[in-house]
Amino acid sequence: MSLALRHKKKCLAALKKQQVSEVTVETAAVTTSSEDKDDYVRGLVESNLENDLQLLSERKEISEKIALKRELLPRYLPHAHKYMASGAKYPNLVLVQCVIWLIDVGDIEQALMLANYAIEQQQSMPERFKRDLPTYVAEELHDWAEREYKAQRSPFPYFSEVLDAVQSDRWPIFNKIVLGKLYRMAGLLYDQEEDFAKAVHWYEKAEQVNDKAGVKTRLEMARKKL
Repeated sequence: MSLALRHKKKCLAALKKQQVSEVTVETAAVTTSSEDKDDYVRGLVESNLENDLQLLSERKEISEKIALKRELLPRYLPHAHKYMASGAKYPNLVLVQCVIWLIDVGDIEQALMLANYAIEQQQSMPERFKRDLPTYVAEELHDWAEREYKAQRSPFPYFSEVLDAVQSDRWPIFNKIVLGKLYRMAGLLYDQEEDFAKAVHWYEKAEQVNDKAGVKTRLEMARKKL
């Protein structure tokens, strides 16, 4: 075999070996890149979230904070929805933060949808919060319902969903003060609608879980109206 032919064969063999190596690398990339990419994107999103939380902390006025949260939500909601659709389960700060911000900006319908999913997964609140997720969401939605009540607007059907979630233990809440507030608010709302049977029912539940719920007088009045 001539030197030229031998050299040509050697080059072809080296080229073939290189091509096989490249295919192996590409195959490995295909099998691992999806998971690695998800981890990378998750880390990037959480890092951006930390920066945006710092930005929020620099806002002094509540109105400024709410405006910024409303501006930031479209940046993070797609990640929360993608996570929910994936069926995955891991501590997801973005999902929980979206729940918090949605309540703050008054998007109660979407807040409830995400909250139900997060609570079902037993997601945790960020470390800066003292309350667990079910208690936090229930109390915040009580406060929202109270504002609606004072403005003579009905918080139903969303507040009904909160009551159902608490009563069915889908949202496990053990804080008697929070439970008393929720049940008292339900009584006030039905009292306002002149459904005195339901008002009595919820006032009684408020008194049962917390005898300092402040419903004694209203309970007596509602009973007399039956």
